[in-house]
Order: sequence, then structure tokens, then C-alpha cells
Amino acid sequence: MKRKVAEQEERQGMKVQALARENEVLKVQLKKYVGAVQMLKREGQTAEVPNLWSVDGEVTVAEQKPGEIAEELASSYERKLIEVAEMHGELIEFNERLHRALVAKEALVSQMRQELIDLRGPVPGDLSQTSEDQSLSDFEISNRALINVWIPSVFLRGKAANAFHVYQVYIRIKDDEWNIYRRYTEFRSLHHKLQNKYPQVRAYNFPPKKAIGNKDAKFVEERRKQLQNYLRSVMNKVIQMVPEFAASPKKETLIQLMPFFVDWISLFGNGRDSSREEFSSS
Repeated sequence: MKRKVAEQEERQGMKVQALARENEVLKVQLKKYVGAVQMLKREGQTAEVPNLWSVDGEVTVAEQKPGEIAEELASSYERKLIEVAEMHGELIEFNERLHRALVAKEALVSQMRQELIDLRGPVPGDLSQTSEDQSLSDFEISNRALINVWIPSVFLRGKAANAFHVYQVYIRIKDDEWNIYRRYTEFRSLHHKLQNKYPQVRAYNFPPKKAIGNKDAKFVEERRKQLQNYLRSVMNKVIQMVPEFAASPKKETLIQLMPFFVDWISLFGNGRDSSREEFSSS
């Protein structure tokens, strides 16, 4: 999609440049016609006039003619002058329409790019716009696509005062993909461990704890987005600082580095046991 849009923008840009050059030519011709008309009116007779219009043929006056013919020639120049002015106005209007169309397309592409990032996470080319870290290395950019993280949903578990939210985390590494389910406290524990192990992680914002109103739907949705952005940023940094993961980008390697991503359902093979194990430490 980006390549197609870039090609379209390049083609439109070439058209704009061609029209701009044609516009400049028309301006020069317009000045010549104005000068010719003024000269004919001032002298009241014809004189040798250089070739000024070469679209439909050459207009050349080689010798002096009677005053009536001079007026007719001046009238012809005036008509052509009007035609050039109309063409110039149409060109300006077309340029304005083209500019508005390009601006609308750029806005649409930007919106679609952001929606795509929200759906599948950043890949090479997106990092400069999505990551909070402005000092991303070439290594990080070239390897970011090895892992993608989403938090597609969040749901409420428990009853009444003991109710809590659980976030679905979907991870994909090449052909490996799996889901885990974690509470906010587990994300917070992961953040503290990563800070201690990788001081660079402290540069990333982690959504703060909230005691009142933490079950409000709008707040939960905002926290879901914040946790998703946090995990994606942390994955960028982990890839940069852990060469063994880049050498072997797979599920087992990630779990060894960060047990947070253990898939308890696959580990125990039973949804009920996995759920109990999953939340036992929360």
C-alpha cells in the first residue's frame, strides 16, 4: 500500500511539474502578446512581428499593411490573449484541485497507516513514528518485524469487590503465535523487573496505578492501549540489547528471557488448571 501510494504521489508530482512548466511558458507567451497588441495600437499600423504563437501554425507579418488589416491583426491577438488567460485560469484551478486531492490522500494514508499499526504493531519503517525512543539503531529497525505484540481485548473476572480485569496478550514471532492472559499487577511486576535488568527501559512510560475508577470502561480501554504500546516499545529494546534473541527469534527463546510470556494453557494442556496457575500469584 505504501509503495502504491508513493508511486501515485510521484506520478502526480511529475504532472504538477509538467503543468508548472507549461504555465511558465504560457506566462511568457502572454507577455509577448500584450507587448504585440500594445505596439500595434500605439503605431496604428502593422510592422514585422516575430513568431509568437506556434500551436496552430506560425503567425508572421513580413511587411507593413493598411491600418484596417492592422486592427484586424490586433483583434486576433486580443482573442488569443483572452484564450491564453482562460487557459491560465483553468490551469490554476486544476492545480488547486490536484493539491486538495493530494492533501486528502495524504491524510487518508496517514489514517490507514495508524490503523494498521494499531492492528499489527510497528514494522520497519514505522519505528520513527511510533516508538518513544528517538535513538533507534539500524539493528533494531532491521529486526523489529521478528516479533509483534497486541492486546486485543480485556475482560472482567471475579465478582463484586473481588472483580479484576484480565488482558489478553497476543504474541507472534514468525510462524509462532500464542495468547496469554495477564492482570495489571503482572504487567507492573514485569516493568519493575525489566527496569532492574535493563536501565534503558526506564525511559518508557508505564501506565500508573489507579485505586478509584479503575473499572470504568473508558479508563480500561485507555489502559489497554497504553499497555500495548508499552509492550511493543519494550520488545524493541529487548531485541536491541539481547543478541541471542536476534540469533534465535522464537517462542522458546523469548520465554527464557521473559517468563511473563509463558503460555500456561500450552504448558498444562488444561484451561482450568492454566487459569488457576495464571492468577495464583496476582
